[in-house]
Amino acid sequence: MRYFRKLGVRFSIPVKVMLLTGAIYLVTWLLGVFLETKGWVNFSSTIFGVQIRYFFWGVQVLAATLAATAGTHVFLDRPLRRLANAMAHAEEGDFLIRAPVLSRDELGDLSRSFNHMLSRLTDLAAHKIEAEHELIVAQEQLKFRRQIEEKSRIIERTNRTLESLVKDLSLLYEIGQEVNSVIDLDMLYENITATLKKYLKINEFAIMIFDEKRESLYVRAASGFPDNDAILRTTFNIGEGISGSVAETGKRIYVKDTGKESRFLHYKGERRLENASLLSAPLIFKGEVMGVINFGRPGINSFSFSDIKMLTLVAGHVALSIANAKLYTKTRELSIKDELTQIYNRRYFQSMLPKAWKQAVRFFRDLSLVMIDVDNFKAYNDTFGHPTGDTVLKQIGQILQRNLREVDTVARFGGEEFVLLLPDTDKHGAIAVAEKVRRLVEQHRFMTEGRGVSSQITISAGIASYPDDVSEMDDLIDHADIALYRAKDSGKNRVICYSPPSAKPKTPVTVQQRHQAAVHDENVASEAEPPEIIAPIKTIQ
Repeated sequence: MRYFRKLGVRFSIPVKVMLLTGAIYLVTWLLGVFLETKGWVNFSSTIFGVQIRYFFWGVQVLAATLAATAGTHVFLDRPLRRLANAMAHAEEGDFLIRAPVLSRDELGDLSRSFNHMLSRLTDLAAHKIEAEHELIVAQEQLKFRRQIEEKSRIIERTNRTLESLVKDLSLLYEIGQEVNSVIDLDMLYENITATLKKYLKINEFAIMIFDEKRESLYVRAASGFPDNDAILRTTFNIGEGISGSVAETGKRIYVKDTGKESRFLHYKGERRLENASLLSAPLIFKGEVMGVINFGRPGINSFSFSDIKMLTLVAGHVALSIANAKLYTKTRELSIKDELTQIYNRRYFQSMLPKAWKQAVRFFRDLSLVMIDVDNFKAYNDTFGHPTGDTVLKQIGQILQRNLREVDTVARFGGEEFVLLLPDTDKHGAIAVAEKVRRLVEQHRFMTEGRGVSSQITISAGIASYPDDVSEMDDLIDHADIALYRAKDSGKNRVICYSPPSAKPKTPVTVQQRHQAAVHDENVASEAEPPEIIAPIKTIQ
């Protein structure tokens, strides 16, 4: 076909199909002649009473039929589908598509004609677009002169608006800088109150924050009221009054006249505002309503649109500062609190131990450490499950926390181990503390979830004290741990103090004796160097 195409000879589709069919028939006929000439096949022979020649004729007819079918697919069906696909795209408005021209037959001529038509349509569409563009440009030029004066007036108004906006943004920036300068949650509300009083011309405002269960709003900051302390004691439920509605819907509410608004509760009777306006805006951070901030001003409809917009932005800064402070507080607690028991973790204990040790050594004070381990806790977990075991650890942590002094440190050391750091406590005092918490744990009944079975839990404790048992800080933990393991080996549910394996009992050194020894050492040292004047240090017991 390519040879004839180079010669410029054109074949129609039927001719191509016929030539292909004839060629296949000729090939099968020559194959039959070859087989009969070689004597490989005897066409006169019969199979099932039918000569092989007739079977071979059937093969020839089948081959010719397949050739005609393949030729029709190649020369007619496939080019026709390509042309139809191009027509479908053109029908949808794609005039840049072109039908493939792969032959010089009827379909090739039709594709060329279709492509030529698309080219004309493309040219017409381009001319139309160009004409429409020129028309639009002409219309714009006609309007331009009339718009110049209007634009000038708009520019003047915009400049005035921008000046006001820059002023507001500057004010908002200063408020944001000061409000976000404090991350301690307790100090933050005081800082917000002072900042808003400094920059905003607002007679009174109040900030209300959700409690942990998100059931009630508590006033955390108030200013401008006759009795701010009374306002700080006020609470609102979800949906109660203006503030409760704002907290429930997350949308601000502007009351032009508080005297005519039935939902305004006047802070539950603290005082009734007449001829005043109220703007209540939600404190939203990352799509979550954290609370509400209320702004009050005397006079009906005393907040302008720009005031409302500005105060809404201020509410956003206040929400951001509160969220940052809460995140800081939570992060600080997570860094020193055990997530399960909510008592101090090992990191915090290890930071407190050097401080307590330095205090004890410098001021000649006693220091004791108690290591506690829950007896048979692995078997308890295997019997009742880890969730129930976690509940036991929580309750033990609460027992320890409730029955120690504020100066003592209780921490979860790891797993089912707890540690007590007892400043100003000698070995006898540490024994009393350890025995007390041991009895409390033994007497406490731990209820298993879902079963209601009361289980008895016991603990073992090991004690090491300074200066009776150790002279180095690291030995305090090691010796208490050794005593703990002796308590476990001795039958559990008991308290044992550290003692060297083969040491003779010795009389504990009192604080007064250590102090006298230290004074003696200082007197000896004073002979070699002038005395150093040390300011008295007042300690809080």
